Amino acid sequence: MQTDPELFSRRHFLQWTAAGTAAAGAQWLLPAADSQEQPAADGERHAPEQTVVLESPELEVTLDAASGLPWRYRLIANGATLRGEDFGEPISATLCRTEPWNFQTTPTAPESHHATKTAATFRFAATLGGSPAVRFTLRYRLSGATLLVEMDAIEETAPFQLIEVALPQLVTVRESDDGAWLAHGDEGGSHAMLAQAHAGSLPPNRFWGKVLGTLPIVMVGTTQALCVQETTSYMDGTSLAVRGDAGSRRAAMGTFKVHRVNGSACYDLNLEHGAPLNCGTQNTPNLLVDQPSSCRLDFLAVTGDPAKAWIKAGQLVRNRMPAIPTHFYDDKYVYGIRCDEPLFPAPAATFEQCHEVVSRVSALIDGAPQIVHLWGWQFRGKDTGYPAVNVVNERIGGYDGMMRLMEQGAALNATVTLSDNYDDAYRSSPAWDEAVIARRPDGQLWKSRSWTGEQSYILGLAKYMAGPGPERVRYTCERYRLRHTTHVDVLSYYSIRNDWDPAHPASGIRNLLEGRYKVLHDFAQHGVDVSSEALRYPMIGHISCYWYLTGPAPCPFGGTAIPLVPLIYGNSAVWGLSGAHSDATTTRILERFYGACPHSILRADSDPTVFLDAFYLGVVPFFILRGRTLQDFERLGDQTRIHLEGDVLIESSLEAKTIRIALGDTEVLRDDAVFCPIGDEKIACYSISPRAVTVSLPPSWKPAEVTAVALYADRREPVPIAGQGGTARVTLEARRPVMIYPNKTAAKLV
Repeated sequence: MQTDPELFSRRHFLQWTAAGTAAAGAQWLLPAADSQEQPAADGERHAPEQTVVLESPELEVTLDAASGLPWRYRLIANGATLRGEDFGEPISATLCRTEPWNFQTTPTAPESHHATKTAATFRFAATLGGSPAVRFTLRYRLSGATLLVEMDAIEETAPFQLIEVALPQLVTVRESDDGAWLAHGDEGGSHAMLAQAHAGSLPPNRFWGKVLGTLPIVMVGTTQALCVQETTSYMDGTSLAVRGDAGSRRAAMGTFKVHRVNGSACYDLNLEHGAPLNCGTQNTPNLLVDQPSSCRLDFLAVTGDPAKAWIKAGQLVRNRMPAIPTHFYDDKYVYGIRCDEPLFPAPAATFEQCHEVVSRVSALIDGAPQIVHLWGWQFRGKDTGYPAVNVVNERIGGYDGMMRLMEQGAALNATVTLSDNYDDAYRSSPAWDEAVIARRPDGQLWKSRSWTGEQSYILGLAKYMAGPGPERVRYTCERYRLRHTTHVDVLSYYSIRNDWDPAHPASGIRNLLEGRYKVLHDFAQHGVDVSSEALRYPMIGHISCYWYLTGPAPCPFGGTAIPLVPLIYGNSAVWGLSGAHSDATTTRILERFYGACPHSILRADSDPTVFLDAFYLGVVPFFILRGRTLQDFERLGDQTRIHLEGDVLIESSLEAKTIRIALGDTEVLRDDAVFCPIGDEKIACYSISPRAVTVSLPPSWKPAEVTAVALYADRREPVPIAGQGGTARVTLEARRPVMIYPNKTAAKLV
């Protein structure tokens, strides 16, 4: 993992080098242009003098012909309306003049338009200093209750280039609208009623600015109607903001349609702490994004409590998300073993010791399937040798030791595999090649961090996978006889990573399509699925298992947390949770709230409680919760109740540090104790503190034959069990797992 956990809670604004560029990010906060229609004295906008109306059986969309922006939406079913652009502010375009080099944001209006019953096109001509600069087309396409907003047909007149077009107010609600609310999902999910919301906006991501990399979903609504916006282009920005004082607040959402990466910007390259941002120069190319710009607006009628309307919207989005590519990870305990690093005085785990770890874990989780990532298996340990992978670390056992470990793991129902990296490269590597190193905005080689003692550099993944990359994939799979899965660190975290190499320029989209996706494709050709680091929107449908979800983070509008990520991505992926939280109980509560499956990093000397707590209190409940759709959500102060399909309830309080999970009338977890079925064949019982627990038995089990077994690293011992009716009562020692089986044969005691 290549990103500091402490940075996840900090969101940094991009710093821009030109005043015009600064205005681009805040254009919609500026006073409206004189030529644009102004709101009436009471704040209500006058109806446009000329409109374009699109109609379907579900929705009517009224567009302002003078601005090219939506003015009003009306749901046919209940007649409810939502406002479009509500501030009298025009579309703005950020332009670059390459000779002389400067950037400017300018308001623009359509020069022509054309419409049919369900589609409208607006042609814009942006000028700079009175000179024709660029032309572009905005398209609105209506289908049912869905409106697509697209930008295409870009024409640039030298020396001008189009950077982006700002439409930050496609849909607006006012505090005076009955039950007005807003929601967003990039840090897990937050919701606010507009009447209690703080003024503010979604903060830029420290790496991608206005791009929401995890979940580019925002919503606004009232008691009667809602709109959910999905920014479907991976490098387009997403906007959600609240303006105005108490009593007159407005919430607006929209998008920034990016045609080129801004070459004048300063970027956080995730360097050492305190390192300055890296800024473009007049020689920095404005990289073409290479993906059509689009976003999607879905409108729904609201019934019932408007504070819960986000659930119906989230279910709508969930139903169109790609299905998880493989279910291989569904029943696996995934963890890593930190083997070695150059700065370690001795290995943290040799391959022989790794076998001992895998054996111990297997015994204490009753042979459940494992996936084990080896960290630091190559060269001199973690983060050494890349992009070469032809040397196995001799200090921990060498090639033969690693192959023997993989074979031994298979006998223990464990897939022992690698933790690899296709982002970092080192000058000391026998595969070092400056030609495949990415370039920074200033044109220099992209130096990264000294993760374990040597300065790393960032690979330009599109050019790398057009060169030596595919051979590396083939060699890795065949040389190390990989089975089923491997882990490629960083690959998903920086789904969008630009390369400003003048000889081989590549936007984040090109590096995604020709680099990151190709890595996944080439491994798949060898029957190997790839897991990676952070949950990211561009990787949904391509990667099944992620090490973590970034966040949560405070809502900029003062809203409260909602489990929007698991609602939308629950059928698309599995993931853990990032960051160090105040205590283990808080972590477990947050994992359940955000649908996360815990992962661990072990060493030879790790206390078994590290994986015991993770497996029994986290992974075992996850097995029965995974993929269930959220159906209801309640909050009373700090207490939350998540209702999942199948009559499942997750009830928790961060303040009281309590959590409870129930399947119908059967409780399967309470606070630090679990008594939860694993499939149909056994029930796992575990508690951090000593206690007696009463477990409901499956109806098909015969109470007189039910058997309980305590698990040890070197043995299995029967445990006294008392039963009455369809229940079994056992006494648990602290952190001693007990499995309950239907009979002695299943318990392997005969």
